[in-house]
Amino acid sequence: MRQERFSRTSLRDSMRSRSKQSPPSDPDNVGTPDIIASVDIGSTYSGYAFAITKDLDEDRHSIHVNKEWISGNAKLINTRQVVFYYSEKKTAFLDTKLSIIWTASFWIKCIRHGNYFRRFKNSVLEDETLSTATNIKDDSGKPLRAAAVFCGILKYLRSHLIDALAGILKVSNSDWIVEKFHIRWVLTHPATWTDNGQHFLKVAAKQAGIADVILVPEPVAASFYCQIMPLHRINTRNGEIICLQRTGMQYLLLDLGGGTVDSTVMELDENNELKQKQRSCGAVFGGIRVDGAFVEFLMKLIGFDIMDKFFLTCKQELLNLQKDFEIKKRTFNPANGQNIVIKLPPMVRKIYEVNYKQQLQLKVENSEYGELVKLVGDNLHIDVEIVESFYTIVAEQITSHLVKILYAGTTKDIKTLVLAGGFANSVIVQNAIRKKFPDITVLMPTDPELSVMQGGVLYGYESSPILYMKAKYSYGIAIAMPYNVHEHNDDKKFSADGVPLCADLFHRYIEVGEEIRIGEFVRSGAIFINRKDQRYLSVPIYLSTVASPLYTSDNTCHYLGRIRITLVSNRRENSQITIKMALTYTELIVEVTDEGSGRTVRDVFLDSPVD
Repeated sequence: MRQERFSRTSLRDSMRSRSKQSPPSDPDNVGTPDIIASVDIGSTYSGYAFAITKDLDEDRHSIHVNKEWISGNAKLINTRQVVFYYSEKKTAFLDTKLSIIWTASFWIKCIRHGNYFRRFKNSVLEDETLSTATNIKDDSGKPLRAAAVFCGILKYLRSHLIDALAGILKVSNSDWIVEKFHIRWVLTHPATWTDNGQHFLKVAAKQAGIADVILVPEPVAASFYCQIMPLHRINTRNGEIICLQRTGMQYLLLDLGGGTVDSTVMELDENNELKQKQRSCGAVFGGIRVDGAFVEFLMKLIGFDIMDKFFLTCKQELLNLQKDFEIKKRTFNPANGQNIVIKLPPMVRKIYEVNYKQQLQLKVENSEYGELVKLVGDNLHIDVEIVESFYTIVAEQITSHLVKILYAGTTKDIKTLVLAGGFANSVIVQNAIRKKFPDITVLMPTDPELSVMQGGVLYGYESSPILYMKAKYSYGIAIAMPYNVHEHNDDKKFSADGVPLCADLFHRYIEVGEEIRIGEFVRSGAIFINRKDQRYLSVPIYLSTVASPLYTSDNTCHYLGRIRITLVSNRRENSQITIKMALTYTELIVEVTDEGSGRTVRDVFLDSPVD
């Protein structure tokens, strides 16, 4: 996916081409959109992705994410879910602006003239009666209509995208973008939301000035994203290729977010349509449970009264602490054996030492954690054992949730699990799932935290996944054939058992430009063993930039590697060796079967040359 700053040159060309056409006559037009934008309002982060429709016609990977929002020391594609709602202007600011303008006086203004929310979405997740009349409380306890908060966030993200598009085209008037381009908006929502919740989101979108809107459950959106990703694995037990793009493939998509764990069962049917086999469901727990365990740890370590005072009075430093822990949380791997280091805000030390008239260092040294926690300057060194305990409860909740789903009557035959969402990055969660379900194949895209946003764009574009691709190269093997004086070079000639043969001939299995169904073997070919005492066969694999090269030594060919199969001594004589090839998005799969013994081996090669 394109995560750079909008790929400005190509994007500008695409938009200028479209802007020269007639603008949509009806702002509520629900025909073919020019731009598809997807918004993911998460429990921890929010963000958007978008694509030019005509670019998607040519390449489904032409999805752009918003500019990098800088949060602390981490460059995050989503902005942290911290919102200030300014009542008088009915507008909202997200963390990108709050990180810049936050001061003590600004916090006073929040109290007097607006509402400050942190992870406000948690307040509405369990509300089965959610409606436009529902109130939620901000961090100071003041109530506000939940619809107003969602409307404010959608307004902010809508304006951010439109301003960005105007900047790309170098136009000063953002309204020109709205007039010239029909934008379809896809809003993702938790699987736990009822019809009331979805109606609530539509009303908020309408109030935010979004007319053409589609709603999609988060796990369904993530499924569409995973359909264009190179997700496959070879089952080491039976050699089966596990590939999401295969007809009849069923899998459970588990969206691990900050506040929820959502799931759905998907199947690719014979009509190449992605179908839900089970209604999306979810549970209200996720990555923020780890944050809660971290806060509880700080309370025990430093004192409940001190941390309470810090949380209430030091909002900017609290944000910095949360961001620092978020970075460490996502990358923590207990197998590394490395303690994590968290920068403790100076105000924590100041509040403690003013109240207790002793150094914070002594408090930490005499805590119940002993040598497992050390304070070095402002850096808090936390032992692996303690950090791992932060994940214990939520990991058990996730695996218990999966047990209920996977062992149900309609899903007990599911053997493939796809992880998505930001919390899927956690190695601890991944390991807990694999340990609990050793017979389940677990797959995960490269950027699981982007799966919902970018999948929403694809969902808004069409309801059919990508099943076919055109081969980037020709693929084949090197073989020897009877020598032909009129066709073959003399330097390729050799003899075997008195028979003149030609070496290094390119035997093609897949032709460049050929339309290939992803993950399925397209055709097979046979070769024969020319020595009775041969105990193994090593097959060299090549690609070529042309359709039909003569020799594998031609400058159009590139060597990819070898696949080797052992030949048993009691194999049937004159039995053929069958070779098959298949393509995924980025790899070539080769299968070799000895028909004389039934032995089969498979291997995977990169589908492109490596410099």
